[in-house]
Amino acid sequence: MKIKIGLCGLPNSGKSTFLKLVSQAEVLIAPYLFSTLKPQEVVAPIITSEIKNLHLFTKTEKLVPPYLIFIDIPGLIRGAHRGEGLGNEFLSYLRGCDVILEIVRNFLREDVPHPEGNIDPERDVLIIEEEIIEAEKAILKKAVKRVEKSKDEKVIFLKEIFHNLKPFARFPQFSEKLKEFNLLLTKDWFLLINGREFTFKNSAFKNIYNLDVEWELEILKNQEAQKELAIKVYEFLNQLRQDLNLIQFFTFTEKITQGWLIQKGSKMIDAAAMIHTDFALKFKKAETISLENFVKIKDWNKARSEGLLKIKGREAEVEEGEIIFVKI
Repeated sequence: MKIKIGLCGLPNSGKSTFLKLVSQAEVLIAPYLFSTLKPQEVVAPIITSEIKNLHLFTKTEKLVPPYLIFIDIPGLIRGAHRGEGLGNEFLSYLRGCDVILEIVRNFLREDVPHPEGNIDPERDVLIIEEEIIEAEKAILKKAVKRVEKSKDEKVIFLKEIFHNLKPFARFPQFSEKLKEFNLLLTKDWFLLINGREFTFKNSAFKNIYNLDVEWELEILKNQEAQKELAIKVYEFLNQLRQDLNLIQFFTFTEKITQGWLIQKGSKMIDAAAMIHTDFALKFKKAETISLENFVKIKDWNKARSEGLLKIKGREAEVEEGEIIFVKI
């Protein structure tokens, strides 16, 4: 199952530009409210040095890097919990995501007005917090009434969250027990400061990143600039996938070199099922080697003869950065 990352932010915070950057796909970008009207699923490839090094050896006609999935969601404004703007739609789309990446603006552009009139990242984060809290209150009140009648023990957890609602409070410890209620504050939240460097320390977020999205997009479009300036977007995506507890592994054939993301702690049979459903059904064993060792030796048979290949069964754990060849 792919993790869906919902983008949360005020209008004109740079969400659409971010999606264009990470996907290099054309999305509607306009300096007015609600240029993004419906949720859009965007695939963001993670181009790491590891997969580039592997492809330098394999030289296959196709390279398929691992990727993350972002869900583009309309911007939130004050009063969203009361249905202001696209509030109700926004919140329902956000609840359908597995984790949340909040994007807050810290860039100045006169031709792109801020809905609050000026740039203040801390205020913007607080606006979103207050809107989410009010929306959660409404969900919790209905949920408590429903489970109280059935004497479900979940009422204890629901009441605990309700009584402890405040800005930046998160309740990931209840995410599994209360999954059916799809509460936003039981999900993992990450924060991206878009624009100038800004220090925002808050334990509500699993991690906080700084990235000048528009600057990165300009570099990405300019081959000459890339000779002197480093692209940071792939570092960000790779760090995010690690923070999501995802590890990468690789496969290659005569035609395709491919990177994959899988939850840390997953078994070899899970990786086989991702590669091809038949591999899981007919799985006998897997030969694996670390990418580092393979790049050095550059020959699968030689690696086998020198004892560098591992033979793994279906219940063996997948390791970060290993190349997998499934035997059926």
